[in-house]
Amino acid sequence: MRPRLPALILSVALGFHAGCATAPKPPPPPTEEQQLATRVAHSASAAEALLQAQDLLVWNYWAEGARADMASTYAGQDTLFTLEAIRDIEQLRQRTTDPREIRALTALQAHFAGEYLSQQLAEVNDALANLEASLSFQVDGREVRWHELERLLANERSALKRKALYTAATPALERLSPLIRRRAERTEELLKELGYSSYEAFGGELRQADLERLGMLAEEVLQATEVPYKEVMERLAQRELGMPYASLTRADLPRLFRSREVEGLFLKGEQLLRAHGTLAGMNIDLGEMKNVRIDAREDVKGKNPRPLALGIRVPGDVRLSVRSVGGALEQAKMLHEFGHALHYTFTTEPRFELAKLGNPTVTEAYGALFEDLMEDPVWLEEHAGLKDKERAGFLAATSSHKLFLIRRAAGRLLYQLALHRQGEAVDARELYRAIISRVDALPATDDDVARYQVDQEDFYQSADNFRAWFLAGQLQGQLKARFGPAWWHSPEAGTFLKGLWAHGNALSAREVAETLGDRGIVPDVLLLRLGTTLGVPMKLGAHEAPAAPAPTAPEAPKPEAPAAPESAPAAPQSPPAAPQGAPAPESPPVPAG
Repeated sequence: MRPRLPALILSVALGFHAGCATAPKPPPPPTEEQQLATRVAHSASAAEALLQAQDLLVWNYWAEGARADMASTYAGQDTLFTLEAIRDIEQLRQRTTDPREIRALTALQAHFAGEYLSQQLAEVNDALANLEASLSFQVDGREVRWHELERLLANERSALKRKALYTAATPALERLSPLIRRRAERTEELLKELGYSSYEAFGGELRQADLERLGMLAEEVLQATEVPYKEVMERLAQRELGMPYASLTRADLPRLFRSREVEGLFLKGEQLLRAHGTLAGMNIDLGEMKNVRIDAREDVKGKNPRPLALGIRVPGDVRLSVRSVGGALEQAKMLHEFGHALHYTFTTEPRFELAKLGNPTVTEAYGALFEDLMEDPVWLEEHAGLKDKERAGFLAATSSHKLFLIRRAAGRLLYQLALHRQGEAVDARELYRAIISRVDALPATDDDVARYQVDQEDFYQSADNFRAWFLAGQLQGQLKARFGPAWWHSPEAGTFLKGLWAHGNALSAREVAETLGDRGIVPDVLLLRLGTTLGVPMKLGAHEAPAAPAPTAPEAPKPEAPAAPESAPAAPQSPPAAPQGAPAPESPPVPAG
């Protein structure tokens, strides 16, 4: 057969020319900044996967009663939360000019720094957790566990027996002091390794607050509420305990506030219905949301009765565990967790660092907003049939307790600030004695002062609730002004809140307040409400009440770089010094909120 030479020649010619053609140039090697960005992106992705795995463990522990070996999740993660990784994030943040990117990187860096501290402090934290879990003391020949002390004090009718319980616990608590001191010393060393100039510098970044200004606000709140607080506590002590407030000790305080519980109302099985019914008026049904799972099972052995909302993957996988337990306090806890679940569910923020990470003040404010319905006379009458004298007594107790908690948070902030600023130059015991005597308006006994170390907290943690309560008050004030006293009946209120929830943690607490038309977080709205309920005037006088704008959905301000107070990105969800390892039955790993 005659060969097909033309085709053969053509194929050879084409091959020859292809071989002689200029080869494409290889891509240029990545720049140093591109390599840095790649490493940080890889770190963020690994941290996101780890958080999801840990949250799933928490969920299974909480809702199923399964064992949660948190330490196992860190296997193979030795190169994740390192000084090198933290310095990479900081270096990229310093090179970035986009405010949103700075915000995300700051949140990521704070999270990594917190994890690094947890790893380095794991030994002492585990020792503290184990000691606390096993701590007990003898009273009248019976063994009492330290974790039961608050409940026992609240239930004990005899003032003498309450005092005996409180005093007997002191030697047991003092066993914690050496470990607490050791952890504090090691924490200071680690913060220097991380490059922070002081404990306060890291605390300010973690809480995303100007701690100097926050301390001034705490002082202002204490001054403004001092006289009203004494009057309120005197009335409460006479009504609940039949004795003058000046005769009380701190052993009596849990019993004093026990009247927040209402007998015969908020019956078992009704809490979930009330929560769903409240949301229905805003055209919100979490039960119908595909990204929400509500576990209301009652027959699961080991299921924790306390409600818990978890954003496993925000907003794609949000879970809420509830169990029917009667009582007003349980209803308040459930409403609080619904507030968190709503925030996670309606977040549209796609960036992990701005949806999942972040200082918890904003999400705590949404939790407090719904919990505060338990202090709303309209809601109480509508959903619990509570009115007239019974409602007035309940509101007096709950509002008195809120005022007490606000003053306690202010005092803790001032104590921590003074303690870390003055260091060894200050007598910590006497500083604690002076502050708690002022905050509680009760003299401090030696048993009280013995708790000066146990009462310390990690990195100014009280700053979160302190601001969240005030922001929740501002939110409630705006909702009432825009949509009426029963704002939960308004679909427009639901739209308004969804506009806020959509931002996730991309906005600071101050910026959320600014979307409402306020000039930042101010206590006036909450103090005015408490003062009105309690019949005592409370006003700081340093801020103007905002005018109620037209009822439109909020539009977020452009995020700022994290230099200004309260405007920086958020920090880790949980205190950095939280112990690693398997949780003890009494202290499971619970994410903030």
